[in-house]
Amino acid sequence: MELAPTGQLVITAEGDVFGPDSPENRDLARRIRACINACNGLTTEDLENGLIQDLCRTVMQVGPLLEAQNRKAGNRAA
Repeated sequence: MELAPTGQLVITAEGDVFGPDSPENRDLARRIRACINACNGLTTEDLENGLIQDLCRTVMQVGPLLEAQNRKAGNRAA
């Protein structure tokens, strides 16, 4: 997503948005707030070192294994 070329967008630490009101800027501000909320408690260093990417890769690898295990357990219970 690119910032609309209509001017500068500023988002304060409190979540206030200043700048041109456009759908693109509203979407960008929403995405930034979601990222900040999702990363609450993680250090900047963790983020810079790829912690989120590592977690996503792990979930993508382990998720199907857990689903298969749950299906097997469900078949045994039936």
